[in-house]
Amino acid sequence: MRRSGDWVRWLVHGSWVARRAADDQSVWELANNYVAGKEVGDAVAVASRLRRQGLEVGFSHLSSHNLEEDTLAVFDELLEQLDAAAPGTEIAVKPSSLRLRESAVQAREALRELCGVAQRRGAHVTLEMQWPADYDDVMELYRAVRKDYPQLGITLPANLLRVETECRRLGAEAARVRLCVGSYPAGQAIGHVTEQDKALALVRCLRILMESPAYPMLATHDPRIIEIAQELALRNGRGPESYEFQMFYGVRPLEQRRLADIGLRCRTYVPFGPGWYGYLALRMAARPRILLSYARALLDKR
Repeated sequence: MRRSGDWVRWLVHGSWVARRAADDQSVWELANNYVAGKEVGDAVAVASRLRRQGLEVGFSHLSSHNLEEDTLAVFDELLEQLDAAAPGTEIAVKPSSLRLRESAVQAREALRELCGVAQRRGAHVTLEMQWPADYDDVMELYRAVRKDYPQLGITLPANLLRVETECRRLGAEAARVRLCVGSYPAGQAIGHVTEQDKALALVRCLRILMESPAYPMLATHDPRIIEIAQELALRNGRGPESYEFQMFYGVRPLEQRRLADIGLRCRTYVPFGPGWYGYLALRMAARPRILLSYARALLDKR
């Protein structure tokens, strides 16, 4: 019997829906609510608008082939176009786009190159975490490059049991840690399964980071956890410059602006690139409730 997440993944990736959706204009119109566009110029235009609203900006490149060369070249072009707007910009890079599974050595070289380009332009890089099976390899990559670039950030998914211990270690090292609930499923042996357990784990990890010298970057749209984060910051004497909230482009935009308006640091993650359909598919699989909107966009031709 398929679990709900499994059948949603099948529906989006493996059925006739997937075969026709990537070229369907109505699906692109839906995706455009959550993706800045397919080109660097599209992302820069969205970033400029968000910055005028007082928001920080982060970028994630959606490569259609997960090619290292594509990713590095695109980010280099992006930072060049941003120019004076680049300081404070965050670049999120996926281990798969660095071809970590193919060569750890080449992945380290590529990540060092990207960190160097970002550092020269006043931006910073955060390494994402993908499948749980790759956790050790991603952390090894992160630690190797962070020796040369201490501001390199790491994404930790709180749904993995081992992340709480990792937060203690990185908190003591004053690391930049992007904390999220986790988009990639993990079994009971290595992770929290229920939404309640995931939320509780996220709060525990956040408390550890807030009580440490780390720079926590809380990636959540949950209003309860956002409120808890503000309370933890107040309790630990943290100013608004010592942590930040992160949310996806197109998700709770009014809340993002509200946080910025009251003087808190909020960063909008802006995905862009030719691989937009894969990103949308993953969002559908992670949040089945918006599948209805997806289906309507695909089927309604009026």
